[in-house]
Order: sequence, then structure tokens, then C-alpha cells
Amino acid sequence: MSTPLDHVEQLSAWLKDADLGLLELRGPNATLRLVNDGASVRVLDGEEIASVDEPSITVRAPSPGIFLDRHPLHERAIALVAADVRAGDPLGFLQIGPLLLAVPAPRAGTLTDVLVAHGTIVGYGTPLFALQPIEGETS
Repeated sequence: MSTPLDHVEQLSAWLKDADLGLLELRGPNATLRLVNDGASVRVLDGEEIASVDEPSITVRAPSPGIFLDRHPLHERAIALVAADVRAGDPLGFLQIGPLLLAVPAPRAGTLTDVLVAHGTIVGYGTPLFALQPIEGETS
């Protein structure tokens, strides 16, 4: 029977190829955390896991569309850089024809960057926002 540790090299390669910053696998008796710092992928043990700050989360477009940082009837962006947001709060919108699709915060945190300009056409999975999770909050 194989374990996640039997496949660390393959998981590390996938993590780097996908340009993901973190992969964490949790089981009843262990946690495997792979961290991609851009230069390498490394395995963190239990002590290191406790000492590492939560990495920034990239909020991606859930659909293709036109990115809007504000509602079409408002002049201000819905979420501002350095603002704290709760899980589920809208950060922006995707306009798909006449439909406006809210892009929600996946968890509580501080918005650290808006990665796309208002009015830009985006594809599925396009990075839209950077969010720094609030320590200790998972949703």
C-alpha cells in the first residue's frame, strides 16, 4: 500500500509545474506540507509547519468574463487593498453578457493586491486578487 510520502517527488513536480505555493495533505496521524518558494519545493515537518506564516491566497476567476472591481452602478471598487474581508464577501465581479457573477473571498483575510485592471477580459482561473489569511480563521 502506498502513502503520500511514496510520491513526494511527483507531488513536488506537480506543485512547481502548477505554480502553486502550498500543498497540504492531512491524515489522522500526520500532515504533509509541501511549500513552493519559487526556487524549490520543500517538505516541512511538524515544527516548521507551526512556525510558517500562512501564505497568501490567490483568488482566481471562477469563469471567463470581463473583470469588474466595482458594480456597474457604483464608482468605487467593492474591495480595497489593505481592507479586511470575511469569507464570502464579494471582492469583485465577472460580467458574462448581462450576468454579473460575484467573486467571493474564499476565507477571511486582508486584501493585499488586485491583480487585474477593471474592464479586463479574463479566462477561467485567471489570478484576480491576493489575499493574506487572518491567522486562526479558516472560514
